[in-house]
Amino acid sequence: MLSLGLHTRARSSPIVLMLVTLCGIALLIFMYLKRKNSMNNALTVYSELKALGMSDNIAKYATAQAGHETGGFTSAIFKENNNCFGMNYEGQVNAKGEKNGYAYYDRISDSVSDWLAWYVRNRNKLLSLPLFITSLESFVSFLKNNDYFTDTEANYLAGCQYYYKQYFG
Repeated sequence: MLSLGLHTRARSSPIVLMLVTLCGIALLIFMYLKRKNSMNNALTVYSELKALGMSDNIAKYATAQAGHETGGFTSAIFKENNNCFGMNYEGQVNAKGEKNGYAYYDRISDSVSDWLAWYVRNRNKLLSLPLFITSLESFVSFLKNNDYFTDTEANYLAGCQYYYKQYFG
C-alpha cells in the first residue's frame, strides 16, 4: 500500500511540475504586461507635461511623482478617476467632479493640466524666494512645503525615487 502511494506520487510529479511552470510563465507575462502598461502611462504623463512647456527635469520628476501617487498607475483612483496625481476635487478646473474622495477626469491629459496649474500657482507664490528645483529631492521638498502630501518627506521621496529609476533609469 505504501509503495502504491509513492508510485502514484511519482507519476503526478511531472504534472505538478508542468502546472507550476505554467503558473510561473503566466506570472511573468502578467508582470511584463503590468510593467509595460505602467511605462505607457508614464510616457503619456511625461509627454503631456513636455507638450505643456515643462522642462525635461521637472517633467521627469512629476512623472515619478505620478508613478508614486498611483502605485505605478495601478491604483483605483487612477483607473477609475484618470487621476494621475491623487488630486482632490477642490479647485480643479478640468475635473468633472469628485469620485472616491478624489477629483475625476475624462482624460489623463486633464489630470496633468490640473497638476500643472497647481504647480504654477504654488511656484509663483514663491517666486521672490531663491527656490531652485534641481533634483528630485528639491522637487519633493517643494511639494512638501506646499502641503501637497501628508506623508513624511523621506517616505514620499523614496517612492518617487523608485519610480524615477523605473521610468528614467
